[in-house]
Amino acid sequence: MKAFRLVLAGLGLIVVFLGLVFIIGGRAFTGGAILVTGLFLTVYGVRSAQTRNVVLRRELELTGDVSLQDMKCTQCGGALSAESISVRAGTVFVTCPYCHAEYQIEEAPKW
Repeated sequence: MKAFRLVLAGLGLIVVFLGLVFIIGGRAFTGGAILVTGLFLTVYGVRSAQTRNVVLRRELELTGDVSLQDMKCTQCGGALSAESISVRAGTVFVTCPYCHAEYQIEEAPKW
């Protein structure tokens, strides 16, 4: 994208030069139109691209009744707290603070 803008600015400078040649040659209206077009291309090519701030928001909607359970590490049996849980790439991971085991939480079917 940066190369495209550089080429556009160079083309704009050439068109500005041609517009000035037309104005000096006695064709003021045509030269003015070409000059304005060249200035537009040059300014558009030189100006920096605008950045966008994107905010990602994730929500978790739980269906049915939800109750808090004591969680224990599957490796060492240590108690896990809310600080042990993290969400990455839309998946819930648990990291044990005692044995540093990391695993994904999977919901077992209720039937």
